[in-house]
Amino acid sequence: MSDITIYYWPIRFRGNFLKYILEEAGHKYATVSTYPEIKKALDDAKDGYPVFAVPLLKVGSFRCSQMPAAVLHLAKMFHMEPSDGNDKTLALMMLLNCNDILDSITMNGGHYMMWTPEKWKTFQDGRLAKWLGVLDTALGKNPKNAKAEKIYFFGVKPTYVDFGVLAILDGLVDEFGLVEYVGKFPLLSRFFKEMSARPSVQKLWSVQKPKDRSKWAPWCGGQIQKSIETSIAEPKKL
Repeated sequence: MSDITIYYWPIRFRGNFLKYILEEAGHKYATVSTYPEIKKALDDAKDGYPVFAVPLLKVGSFRCSQMPAAVLHLAKMFHMEPSDGNDKTLALMMLLNCNDILDSITMNGGHYMMWTPEKWKTFQDGRLAKWLGVLDTALGKNPKNAKAEKIYFFGVKPTYVDFGVLAILDGLVDEFGLVEYVGKFPLLSRFFKEMSARPSVQKLWSVQKPKDRSKWAPWCGGQIQKSIETSIAEPKKL
């Protein structure tokens, strides 16, 4: 029986930020994805610190929510954060950037409005392109990447930042088919191909994204995913 449990909906999205770390560490974990069980865990005031929403991480008797907090907790446990002090701060900044990008792509979970083709084009050509430019440029700032066989955001091995950016690109490229669009950012495109090939990632994806595409776990799911899919012009599905 695992000492770690992830409570999250049956979609990839923020839950994969945590799952990628655990898969890379080779640490077994349990998942809870049904509404009654999730609601019970969130509402149980006696079960550790109060939380509001998923993803909810439980490690033994400790629990926390908010994706960045949960990611940092696991990253410290499994030594997947940069060693340099300044890089630790920049890594946290990048993780929060990832959270902002998720909110931008999904219009804050679709709470206020849905995408239209016109709105999505403006977003894709403007704000999203700027965000991807930030990620692409950040990869170029790692001096270790100059002659490296594989590139990362910090140092010569993956940190939680790499898995966070992977979680975003998984949606843009594999789910929504924006292959050529992401290809305009050469380092980011190379990074996605390399990270996608990692055995730990492939192991998780074999469950979440089997050969039969109709059985894929949604990326963000719900009406907001449908509005993205219908708003993107001529996506190229893999």
